[in-house]
Amino acid sequence: MSSIYFLLFAVFVVAVLATRASIAWAHHRNILDEPNHRSSHSRPTPRGGGIGVVTACIVGVTGATTMGLLSPSTAGALACGLPIAVIGYIDDRHSLSAHSRLLVQVASAVGALWLLSPLPTLALFGFTLPAGLTLTLYLIGIVWMTNLYNFMDGIDGIAAAQAIAIGLCWAIVAGPAAAVAGMVLALAAAGFLVYNRPPAKVFMGDVGSAFCGFFIAVAALQMQQTTQESLILWLLPAAPFILDATVTLLVRLMRKQRPNEAHRSHAYQILSRKVRAHGPVSLGYFLIATFWFGPVLWWRFGHSDTLSPEALFLLAGLPFVAVGLALGAGRNN
Repeated sequence: MSSIYFLLFAVFVVAVLATRASIAWAHHRNILDEPNHRSSHSRPTPRGGGIGVVTACIVGVTGATTMGLLSPSTAGALACGLPIAVIGYIDDRHSLSAHSRLLVQVASAVGALWLLSPLPTLALFGFTLPAGLTLTLYLIGIVWMTNLYNFMDGIDGIAAAQAIAIGLCWAIVAGPAAAVAGMVLALAAAGFLVYNRPPAKVFMGDVGSAFCGFFIAVAALQMQQTTQESLILWLLPAAPFILDATVTLLVRLMRKQRPNEAHRSHAYQILSRKVRAHGPVSLGYFLIATFWFGPVLWWRFGHSDTLSPEALFLLAGLPFVAVGLALGAGRNN
């Protein structure tokens, strides 16, 4: 067990060092995020610091696989996120079309699903879905998680804090060995957070945020395989991001707004403008994930099968959705 903790410490150190190096590189190459009318920041800030998260995850996944904590197929599935990181880094420097990014994301998701196969079929509200429909939903889910994590990375510290919450909840419920992939991402995010806490010295950028979303989706599928528990359960700690992004998107679609158009109408963005600070909002999302959705996961995982995982997800998320709608998510830009 001590070897796991040494590996996680190494992941944290690598993330700190790689993120610090990325800041120097961004200043040298003038890779700066300039404030504009859609920004939640007011001064030029280096972007692309997520390369520190990616580098640390490479070290962590390689080490965990060598130690026998991750299977080669799982490691390969997680590594399918590297093309997403590469295309994200390119997009951070030279804006790419949404279609080119989506093509890489779909290809990476297909590769991950192939490496993780066979995957259990999904059962929703007591109905077992056909294998073809299950795979389609897995594919859509991975791509959506990849993108929504990017959408939600709009204020200092929020994306890193959410990754820490997810890994922490998984480790508490299933144990560090079972949740090693999530813990690797959590410690990588913690190392990045050293420089991304408000006021941020660097932004994650697409290279990090899209990679994190993909990594979480694949790690959740791996948790489903390892524990034989529903995928929906392992997504509970990610519910603040999933619900905020999904509700905002649905409201915007109902208002006939273009889904790929940049905006500032997520609930977290509205909140940060109301309180005129990033820290309280990022901390709030972390606390909601850890101390509301986390205990719900723990309760359902080992103590009750009264409610289906999907019903539990919806019921636990209802207050969060209600607050988001009351704030004007999808409308208040």
